[in-house]
Amino acid sequence: MHHKHTMLCRAGIALALLLCAGASARADLIQWGYNWQPSATTINADGGGSGHLALTNEPSNSAAGTSNTVITNIRAFSTALTTTPDVFNQANFSFTLSLKDLASSATGTATFSGFFSGTLTADSANIKANFTSPTTHTLSLGGNTYTVTLGTYTPPGPPGVTNAGSLNATVAVTPGNPGGGHTSSTPEPSTLVLLSFAFPCLALANRRRRRNRARVD
Repeated sequence: MHHKHTMLCRAGIALALLLCAGASARADLIQWGYNWQPSATTINADGGGSGHLALTNEPSNSAAGTSNTVITNIRAFSTALTTTPDVFNQANFSFTLSLKDLASSATGTATFSGFFSGTLTADSANIKANFTSPTTHTLSLGGNTYTVTLGTYTPPGPPGVTNAGSLNATVAVTPGNPGGGHTSSTPEPSTLVLLSFAFPCLALANRRRRRNRARVD
């Protein structure tokens, strides 16, 4: 019976500690909303050729903590011959991120700009993205710090391919002042109940150890 009670105490202590750790981890996941807006969804080749790039305008979304985001998907279109390709010398673009800290409703924007260069034909694509703005922006919203960093650019394949090219960015969130109401170290009620069970078990275990030492001495 004594052994069974000891095992129950140990199980209760372990469970309470796990729940406390889980509550702390959940509190650190800052909730935020975002929307990427391209300056244009069609980027034409120079000289009025048939070639162009089609960019998606991704819908608004939300995330928690640090997360990758899709800025746009990119597809190439052209009927040009190999001997007379569609040319992109400096086809300008920009993408603006609207970011919202959901707990405080604070909002901010970050814009990334650059240009496409390269060539397109009916059966080939060689398009490069060149960025002229900083590739990292930092926003302070609701006491939290959001660091937006451009990620991988995947160029579009030849016209007609199934998979699109893409551009993404990572939003890293650093929690701010706990006084701002975004993070909390207060255990949930269920955790408090388990802790109230665990602490007496610890005290009982300590008394038994002291009695056992006294008997040995």
